[in-house]
Amino acid sequence: MSKISVLKFGGTSVKNIGRIHHVADVIARRSNQKCLVVVSAMGDTTDHLYSLAKQCATFPDKRELDLLLSTGEQVSIALLALTLRERGVKAKSYTGAQIGIATDNAHSTARITDICRDTLRAALEENDVVVVAGFQGLSEAGEVTTLGRGGSDTTAVALAAACGADTCDIYTDVDGIYTTDPNKISDAQILNSICYEEVLEMARVGAQVIHPRAVELAKEYGLQVRVRNTFKPDHPGTIINGGSNVERIRKVSGVAVDGNQAHVTFTRVPLEFPFMGTTIDCLSRENISVDMVSQNIDLASRTKCVSLAIKYEDVDHAIVCLNELKRLCGAGELTVDTEVAKVSVIGSGLGNSHETSATLLGILEDHGLYVKLFYCGESRISCLIPQASANHATALLHREFKLNECYTAPLEFVLTA
Repeated sequence: MSKISVLKFGGTSVKNIGRIHHVADVIARRSNQKCLVVVSAMGDTTDHLYSLAKQCATFPDKRELDLLLSTGEQVSIALLALTLRERGVKAKSYTGAQIGIATDNAHSTARITDICRDTLRAALEENDVVVVAGFQGLSEAGEVTTLGRGGSDTTAVALAAACGADTCDIYTDVDGIYTTDPNKISDAQILNSICYEEVLEMARVGAQVIHPRAVELAKEYGLQVRVRNTFKPDHPGTIINGGSNVERIRKVSGVAVDGNQAHVTFTRVPLEFPFMGTTIDCLSRENISVDMVSQNIDLASRTKCVSLAIKYEDVDHAIVCLNELKRLCGAGELTVDTEVAKVSVIGSGLGNSHETSATLLGILEDHGLYVKLFYCGESRISCLIPQASANHATALLHREFKLNECYTAPLEFVLTA
């Protein structure tokens, strides 16, 4: 295929008709190129649709939920295509199924398995702008599926890879990726560039920048992604790419907060019961992931206390499974605390940086911030703490790791001797 611009516009970018007209202006500026545009649902449409489903069923059937939620993007693409056509642009809208996005059969968390390049090529040859519904596809069983929250990013990157584009522009309502949430920490600094691994961790631990599966795809295909501001189309934003192999000026690149967490604790679990493996296996069958876990063993009573962190949105489904496990193993009390948040520092090589872990824990303890769970990985260190303390902890860590100091170099690297 010839040179193609791939642009993705999130829900805030198409929140109302006025913003849809603005998005059309941004697209029209690329009149010298074919454009493939991926669009999310308008504003809070997906949340509204989900709330309607919850009013009809305590545990909405995932197949019906996918059919419902996928309608949000269909509204957006049709309105944008109409706006472009009114301006004389040869544009046409397509659902995920119509453009040939095939997925597996996992409703609400489907993964893209293939994209029909012939269908995509034909659409681009016929039109100057192809507007595609993000977040959705068609399963092997012929059912409408959705890719999970933030799935429109994944759609855009997958389509960019399929049509041979070298860059995918993700448009949102901020200038790019910051060292932390600029709406909560005033001295947050924008990053000119960041590597796949770091932004992947940021996305996984709650930074609302780009969906982690989109980053995984971009890394796999060597695709450069730019996060840009819809309302400042001339701002360069943040480039996500392979980074560099030379040593970084600072190990920590950002601090992220995820308030969408729940802390689950089991007491008096019999020591002989294989609780950890059984629990994680049970939850994984429900597509519920466990991010952090710990256990304290009491040899005198031959019992253990087990704690784990899961997503808040998974609590209702998880409780059914966990109560059955509690009955099966004869554990004591099961408690669920939803007033928690996960605060994470992100950077390369943190797994080997004992100093960083010690500094993080020391700062939190010095300020009386109680850490419920702790995790240290190669690219991030996370703590589960009371939700009321999350912003304070973020500000402390942001300042301690000098992320409030602006680095103006295009890439934050120095060569070693």
